[in-house]
Amino acid sequence: MTTRPGLRERKKAKTRRLLRQEALRLFVAQGYDHTTVEQICDAADVSPSTFFRYFPTKEDVVLMDDDPGPYPEEPARAAGPARPPADDPVRATLRDLLARRVGPDPDTTLARLRLAARVQPLRARLWQHQEAQVTHTAALLARRAGRDANAYEVRLSAAVLVAVTTETLMYWAERDGEPDLTALCARALDHLGALPL
Repeated sequence: MTTRPGLRERKKAKTRRLLRQEALRLFVAQGYDHTTVEQICDAADVSPSTFFRYFPTKEDVVLMDDDPGPYPEEPARAAGPARPPADDPVRATLRDLLARRVGPDPDTTLARLRLAARVQPLRARLWQHQEAQVTHTAALLARRAGRDANAYEVRLSAAVLVAVTTETLMYWAERDGEPDLTALCARALDHLGALPL
């Protein structure tokens, strides 16, 4: 059972959504390069210092995923002989990565990714964000597979999954949300085949 976020967290989430909504509206209306942080702040009726509390740079209002919190803990395994997981750790992790990157609002995610696909500095910056994601993904993968997160095979698999996630989302965005992400995820998993840990 999940608890509802407190008032402060809800207000912060609302401000973050408003900033992103106004930024995307202005980027579409007048172009990414011709939109300033000050214009975004005016449209959202907040100060620049508020903007930078949520997004370190103008690029981040497009590229930063909303933080859904830590990955859920894997259920503790009963004592005794190791049993194979119900789902392959690599497959489960790719599905989780795609779901977390899309978040609860696929339309906004699609608009953000369309913009990133068209604006070269955003596309380049998107790939720079991957390093931190590899670390988080390696930790999740290691928990699921019962391995060390710093093991070469785990880090390598995490890097592959993060790259596949980003490329799948960009492919989806460049085709205006077609085909369905569930179908693309299945295709990616089939293409990857067995990624041994």
